[in-house]
Amino acid sequence: MTSTRITWTQARRIALRAQGIGRARHESMPSRRASRAALARTLAHTHLLQIDSVSVFTRAHHMPVFTRAGAWDEHVLDRASRPGPSCLVHEALAHEAAFVTEQVHSLLDFRRRRAADRDWGAVRRAAQESPHLLESILATIEEHGPISASAVSRQLGDEHRGEGWGWRRTSSQWAVEYLFRSGRLDCVGRTPQFERLYLPAQRPPSTAIDPAGGRDDADDVRTLVTLAARSLGIADTGALADYFRLGVGEVRPVVAELLRTGVLTEVEVSHPAGALPMLLHRDAPRPVPVRAAALVSPFDPIVFHRPRLKALFDVEYRIGIYTPAARRTTGYYSLLFLKGDTFPARVDLKADRGRGVLEVRGTYREPLPLLPERNRPADEAVMSALVPELHRAARWRGLRRIEVRTGAGTGQLSGALLAALGTSSVPVPE
Repeated sequence: MTSTRITWTQARRIALRAQGIGRARHESMPSRRASRAALARTLAHTHLLQIDSVSVFTRAHHMPVFTRAGAWDEHVLDRASRPGPSCLVHEALAHEAAFVTEQVHSLLDFRRRRAADRDWGAVRRAAQESPHLLESILATIEEHGPISASAVSRQLGDEHRGEGWGWRRTSSQWAVEYLFRSGRLDCVGRTPQFERLYLPAQRPPSTAIDPAGGRDDADDVRTLVTLAARSLGIADTGALADYFRLGVGEVRPVVAELLRTGVLTEVEVSHPAGALPMLLHRDAPRPVPVRAAALVSPFDPIVFHRPRLKALFDVEYRIGIYTPAARRTTGYYSLLFLKGDTFPARVDLKADRGRGVLEVRGTYREPLPLLPERNRPADEAVMSALVPELHRAARWRGLRRIEVRTGAGTGQLSGALLAALGTSSVPVPE
């Protein structure tokens, strides 16, 4: 039996504050030192930034710092991900491809060992045809790196990409992917086309073996689950597993141990659909009101686990980028808009850098079907918070004007936003 009950509102506030939401945010671009400090503070809460190549507004891995700290110089992240004394993050497969802290990168050694042991059919076949392929790739990267997988392929004269569509890679490119995932290569940057740049790994995965003769991954999994639990504040087992893409089966015994040791406590969240059992971290922040108005990426850790997003925030999110245009209901790449402890809206933004314009292509009201009416901000309150956030976002991206689309398909709140701005095209305040 659970012994602690908390309200739905308290659960939302805990979840947001555990992720570092609610601090004052920069209105204009700060110094590089302040930007690096903002990056470090964000990572202290999240431990990772999920990477995504889509840059219709800005790349997903730049958004979590903006959500928590406001304007910042994202070029700081480029420098912080390069080898050397100023390195803060490494690219790894965590929650998908992500920039992760040094601690998390080390804890994920077991995943790289597992990747090395997995049967990579394309790599196995290529190695059979060319027994020295992996050695040739490593030598090429040693000589020419940092270098992309496609450039390695060209250096080796390997241009055949096979038939069909999708991931049509050369044998060399598949082998480079294998060497990265198994820890033999480090990603040390990206090309303008967003391809990874590789160097030989500074520290290949450890080969520690437990007394029974197998790999001892349990300690690292336990630490990762503990980090996830603290970052989320309140969650269920599925969300804890999802944070670093661990298997639910290997997370359940860790959760049981954390419950026994008091790191986690079972709680019941009072929910309109019925009591919601969840796990509360012992260091979870107090559920004081969250004073926030911020745009949130669909790849932010706040919304990683879509079932948790629905359970805690009453939001169902499905990204439109993979949906045919005629079937999209909330735009191409909409960002959720957080006001206080609710997500009352989402906006479909595009940064037209050539014209210096932030295009608001859609402004959509979240249905929030279970949230009591008293907890839903009125349209006027949403606009009074959204307009300054759009100004902040435009200044951050170096854009001079905001343009708002209205009409069919642009959402229930597009007219309200137009009314709040006064015209469909307005200059961004300095």
